[in-house]
Amino acid sequence: MNFKLNMLFNYDISLVLLAIIIACMAFYVSFWLCKAGARKKHYCWPLFSGPTMGCGIWVLHYMVMQAHHHNHVINYNIQITLASLLIAIVGCTLGFVCFLFKKLRRKHYLLPALIFSATAASMHYLGLTAIINAGDWYVSNTNITLSLIVIFTTSLMMLRLTHLMLVMTGKNDSYANFYRLGATLTLCVGVAIMHFLGSCEINMGSMAVSSAASSQDAYIENSLAITIIVLVALVFMLAIFIWFINFKEHLSNELLKKELIMKNLQLKQMTQHDSLTKLPNRLYLQAHLNTQFNSQTEPLFIMFVDLDGFKRVNDVWGHAVGDELLVKISRSLKSVVGNEGFVARIGGDEFIIVISQKDKDTVIQLAQQLLATISDRYELSATTVDFLSASIGISVYPEHGKDVATLLKKADVAMYYIKDKGKNNVTFYDEVEMTLPC
Repeated sequence: MNFKLNMLFNYDISLVLLAIIIACMAFYVSFWLCKAGARKKHYCWPLFSGPTMGCGIWVLHYMVMQAHHHNHVINYNIQITLASLLIAIVGCTLGFVCFLFKKLRRKHYLLPALIFSATAASMHYLGLTAIINAGDWYVSNTNITLSLIVIFTTSLMMLRLTHLMLVMTGKNDSYANFYRLGATLTLCVGVAIMHFLGSCEINMGSMAVSSAASSQDAYIENSLAITIIVLVALVFMLAIFIWFINFKEHLSNELLKKELIMKNLQLKQMTQHDSLTKLPNRLYLQAHLNTQFNSQTEPLFIMFVDLDGFKRVNDVWGHAVGDELLVKISRSLKSVVGNEGFVARIGGDEFIIVISQKDKDTVIQLAQQLLATISDRYELSATTVDFLSASIGISVYPEHGKDVATLLKKADVAMYYIKDKGKNNVTFYDEVEMTLPC
């Protein structure tokens, strides 16, 4: 045990950390490619998941081996070394194909986990046999068993996290990213522990070499170094590409989200406001009154305003001129009521004004002011209108009712009552003089 712990400190830590960072980048990219394929937007991308992960495992193994402090440079058999790379790429590709194919994956991910763990273990131990100047080395059956258990267990955990990532993709991107990062770290830890368990008892023997052998060794080392550099560069380029795609997708999603919010606001505006005057409509009025009823402590006055003589404008000058007049009247009503009340148009030339007041006389004064304003002179595009007036009926919450329909109906009855009495006036609903229609 002490020997194993001593081996932990017999590495160039900076090179080990660099190897882990590069491997994590490769794993993260491979999981992202897997996600992109699962979303059925880019069918070819999962084909790169396996090679990317295989390159990450291979680079981690050989960089950590190079980080080990030895008396001399480790030399490899280049054919066996490249064979280990091929095993890593093909094995991880098969693992992803099996994982993405639901009939093979089943529920417990046993087959893909076996493929991933067998691939990592085969690549590792084949890579150890590629060492030319290893001297006498031996890995105990216990360490081999432990390394296989570790890589198989971490492969199961990695696949479970990857599956959760795929499930959460499109539902909650934050959780999907969390699971992708968890799968990355899990696999990296598993491969690192397997590497340590499988190589902690190797002793690089020192041996005299001829000049020809030294030249050959130098060639092998240069070939291995170039291979690692190329793979690392590919991983970095893929990582930058993935970052760019993620950033572009995130930006597109944000723009789409803002556009959707704007469309929803416009739709809400259209469904709850009058398209001509932009005043709240009957639907908005009902919701507004129900909200006020829940917290109302003072009497609430519902004014039903109907224009007198407006039909003449439509009949003589047309609906376009009538619409122009309605817009001007709605602005006049809003300016008179101000922040003290609520103005809505419920159809045609009918308006509802809601005022919260304790004193009825104040409400009557406001109603008289509204009548004077409506009776004003209007300069329109086709004519001048100076013959308008209005009839206003008022109901009171909670005196005349506690629901919107009853209050509007009683205000309507009061409005028609005053219209029959001569128009251009205001009155409150009276239970004795006025009767509701059946």
